[in-house]
Amino acid sequence: MSISDGVDQSHRITDPIFCYGSLLETAQLLEIHHDSKTFVDRPLKEHVTVEEVLQAFDQLEAAMRGNITQQVMKDFVNGWFAPVGASLEPYLPPDWKPVDQGGLPLYNVLENPLLKQFAKDIHEQWHKLGRKIRGRMTKLTGQNSPANKTESLMYVPHPFIVPGGRFQEMYYWDSYWTIQGLLASGMKETVANMLRNFAYLIQTVGHMPNANRVYYEQRSQPPFFALMVETYRKHSSVQASESLAFIRELLPALEVEQEFFRTQRSEQVTKNGLTYTLNVYRGGMTHPRPEAYFEDYHLAETLDGFQTEEELFANLAAGAESGWDFSSRWYEHAAAHFSTIRTETIIPVDLNAILCASERLMGDFYYLTGNITQAEVFRDRAVKRADAIHDLMWNDHKKMWRDYDAKYQLQRDGFYTSHITPLFAKCNGKVNITSTAFLQAVLSSVDIKEVTAFPGGFPQSLVREPFSGQQWDFPYAWPPNQLMMIESFMDDPATRETARQWAQKWMDVVYIGFVKSGSFYEKYDAREMGMYGGGGEYDVQEGFGWTNGGILRLMEIFPNQLVANPPPDNSTFLPPSSSTDGEVTGSSTNASADATTPSCADKSSTSSLFFIAFISFFLL
Repeated sequence: MSISDGVDQSHRITDPIFCYGSLLETAQLLEIHHDSKTFVDRPLKEHVTVEEVLQAFDQLEAAMRGNITQQVMKDFVNGWFAPVGASLEPYLPPDWKPVDQGGLPLYNVLENPLLKQFAKDIHEQWHKLGRKIRGRMTKLTGQNSPANKTESLMYVPHPFIVPGGRFQEMYYWDSYWTIQGLLASGMKETVANMLRNFAYLIQTVGHMPNANRVYYEQRSQPPFFALMVETYRKHSSVQASESLAFIRELLPALEVEQEFFRTQRSEQVTKNGLTYTLNVYRGGMTHPRPEAYFEDYHLAETLDGFQTEEELFANLAAGAESGWDFSSRWYEHAAAHFSTIRTETIIPVDLNAILCASERLMGDFYYLTGNITQAEVFRDRAVKRADAIHDLMWNDHKKMWRDYDAKYQLQRDGFYTSHITPLFAKCNGKVNITSTAFLQAVLSSVDIKEVTAFPGGFPQSLVREPFSGQQWDFPYAWPPNQLMMIESFMDDPATRETARQWAQKWMDVVYIGFVKSGSFYEKYDAREMGMYGGGGEYDVQEGFGWTNGGILRLMEIFPNQLVANPPPDNSTFLPPSSSTDGEVTGSSTNASADATTPSCADKSSTSSLFFIAFISFFLL
């Protein structure tokens, strides 16, 4: 199989500052910022054109005879570029209300005092994470963003919620769990407008990008759009009539996304005389990722003939599209070097399970709108995909799924939490995987017993040696996979109590982390209750959209079956310190986020921690 099979080469990034070119390469390789993402997130200053900047840089290169120093480049960038966040302003959605004015309806259902306060603390985090585009934004005008853009941020018509930290844009799969939390907070209009943003980008770009940045345009992320729409449709705050009208509004975009994955991300596999069509991740580029240019460039220097630079860059971008950036899951084998990453030749369980759910939901949406013919088309696709997942990826000996290796035509070794996704997606075909007997068989597997035995949540994998250092590997525990594991087992009465116990453990992780540090994190360390996780290409991030949203979702699922347990001791740990960039510290994403945090949120957080500590003292 060729790495480039199926990649749409007509869809190219055309931005000469933020996606390719000598200016980008020079700024990134000289490390003018601690974080590579910082440079590509800085817009040009007001009244500055792309042509002026490129001409000025050409003159600088000529004057320096190609020997530009780091300080000279910092001065150049600071002279022409505005700080990160200059294109955004803080935004408090109008449907956000304080608890005493009817916000967070869940609050009145909860009984545990600490849990009620914790829910309120999370509800008030939306103050910090709302963003609205400001300034001179250019709307998308065709399949590709227009060239000569003065910033990397892509226009969307409505405000949105960002994950937090360095991530100051609207991300794709993160938003699924953020949306769950917003609905629990009583903010269905904010959710509807975020879904309209997704539909807008899908219909103008041809798919939902990784996030609304031009350098993310070539790749997507796990396709949760249909599941987001279903989450909105089924929420108790949404009336049947308004959900039906909304489905009609979004169906064209839902169809476009399905077609993108069907035509641009498909892969055929033949086994035992049968040919199956499944999907893989592809990144759509053969150069370093602009937002990680320094890291990709220097990783390419370690290549030893396993693959070409172009193949490496394509596989890195595909790994980023997977959401698991990065993990030994995508290596030649778990003990191999990072430079052997080959995401494009691995057929992932989770991607195909999510597409199975999307196809099933598309069938439901078309049925609800009266198009029975299209409903049957998508329902048939979902069943065929479910059967393909079972035939190629189910390991009956292990009672667990495994990713399928298209290069070697076999299942790959090692358990990752993504392997449970068919249960979350309810991918029923010839085998009823949501039956009690099947669920109990999976629950008794060695993989499940081992991965659920850690004090701080489920680690992303059970591959401990060698330690990869990647953030989507052991020992790190990420919110989306905690939630998908819990939801996989919560609907059956025979397994619901196990799911509740897992939910309580994850509640403890996030709550204790908040009590001890005052922060919510992107990921946690499964080895220690409440400890934030590290690893990967960037510093520990606080915020954090999918963490907060997932916790509110658990409170909705198990409203009075969970409690907020005080920490077992009075110890604390400090939040990780953010690195700075010397003279360009004002442009760091963390600085931008801090500057836009309303003072009322800061005061609320401080008083909440005092309240929690006061009650915890008497409960210990």
